[in-house]
Amino acid sequence: MKIILASQSKRRQELLKQIGLNYEVVVSSGEEIFDSTLAPIQNCINVSYEKALEVSRKTKGDRIIISCDTIVVKDNLVIGKPKDEEDAYRILSLLSGTSHEVISCLTVLKIVGEEKEEYKTYDKSLVYFDNLTKEEMDDWIKNHNPYDKAGGYAIQESFAKHIVKIEGDYYSIVGLPLNKLYQILKEIN
Repeated sequence: MKIILASQSKRRQELLKQIGLNYEVVVSSGEEIFDSTLAPIQNCINVSYEKALEVSRKTKGDRIIISCDTIVVKDNLVIGKPKDEEDAYRILSLLSGTSHEVISCLTVLKIVGEEKEEYKTYDKSLVYFDNLTKEEMDDWIKNHNPYDKAGGYAIQESFAKHIVKIEGDYYSIVGLPLNKLYQILKEIN
């Protein structure tokens, strides 16, 4: 049965390769809609699920569709991807010297003929930052790409030197809770 990753994220693609999955990529083009009346985690679950559904409508045949959405939450506020340099400074300053949650919401759809099984789960981790100096923020913002990452940083890149500790699943923080995905795939395959 073919496996489809509903994401253009290079990080997620690398993680699937790391665990030996053969897959194809079909990108969801839907807009990520956040409902301000819902808790951040429910919005994250909804976005992941909607991406998977959209890709299911674009594809045919027996297939497993994997979709994930990852958000950074500080004081119950979702911290998205920085819009520009000023926003990147604002976000990194907000996270500096504190902890925040990284929530990855996973959807797996198994479609065989007209039958569809749905699996939805999430993983929540805590990330603790050093106190960042202006020079450290300058270096990260000017020499790396904070604009395609929730929270403006990437734990798997050189920013790792600013991470004091994590509580939870490293791979979920990178963008895909591998163990939860593996457990679902074992159950359905």
